[in-house]
Amino acid sequence: MNEALWDLYQTVCQEEMRPLGEFVDRLVAGEWGPYPKTDILELLGEIESQMLSNIQVKALEGPRFADAADEVSEQTQKEFEDLVARVERAFAGT
Repeated sequence: MNEALWDLYQTVCQEEMRPLGEFVDRLVAGEWGPYPKTDILELLGEIESQMLSNIQVKALEGPRFADAADEVSEQTQKEFEDLVARVERAFAGT
């Protein structure tokens, strides 16, 4: 995991509360300098994994959350598929 990229994600998305999609768009546009595609995809994989894990933990808190866990997990996976596709398109010409 690229620690500088992880720290950047933490700053932009967690502290500044910017949406992940916006972060990815700015990242592939080179706003913070060049980052390899593999590092960006690895970051997205880690974030997705953490989010899906959090959904499962939340599902253990009660039936209301458990009932929604599958749907929320599917939505999360779709969102990350879209983010990965953005990254792939951004690097297609390189």
